[in-house]
This record gives sequence, C-alpha cells and structure tokens, in this order.
Amino acid sequence: MSDATLDPSDIIVSLVKGILKDRFPDGFVFDPIIVESRTDFDGEDYLHTYIVFEGDIKNLDPAKTLGISTMLWPHARKLGYPSIPIQSFVEKSEWMAVNR
Repeated sequence: MSDATLDPSDIIVSLVKGILKDRFPDGFVFDPIIVESRTDFDGEDYLHTYIVFEGDIKNLDPAKTLGISTMLWPHARKLGYPSIPIQSFVEKSEWMAVNR
C-alpha cells in the first residue's frame, strides 16, 4: 500500500514510534501518540503530534527530540502537508488537562 492510500496519522505515528524507540530504548513509555492536522497562520497545513510519555522528564534529552521534525518533514510533505511537522511532549499526568 502506498503512502497516499494510508491514513497520514497512522504513517506519522509509526514513524514517531520508530524514532522514539531508537532514541529512548529504556526508561520511557510513549502512549498515546496522537497526530492532528492543523493549519498555520500562513494557511499552510501541517501535522501536530502529541507524544504522551511516562518517565523521568529529566531524561527526555532535547538533543534527542529536536531532530524529529526534520526527520518527519519529507514524509509529511509526501502526504500533502507542506509545513514542518510539530511535536509536543506531554507527561501522562498532565495529558487530561491538555486534552480538553
């Protein structure tokens, strides 16, 4: 099945899971991972991914999270989302407040 026939959120979730597994093999549980289609201030569509995690936030190394958007961007563009994808890491204990 080609990227064009799959749900964009399924593709991005799968890619994000793989990236997180490689970069954070131990100490974190990332669940759920939720992808939403959004439109930026310039009218360009992009994908925003909420990554809910359990684990010590002190070990959520920004050096390992910063490049995720760059890695996802070519895939997002192929899926019809021209603007750079964004990720928000949310502690599981705070997810209910964010997800209103």
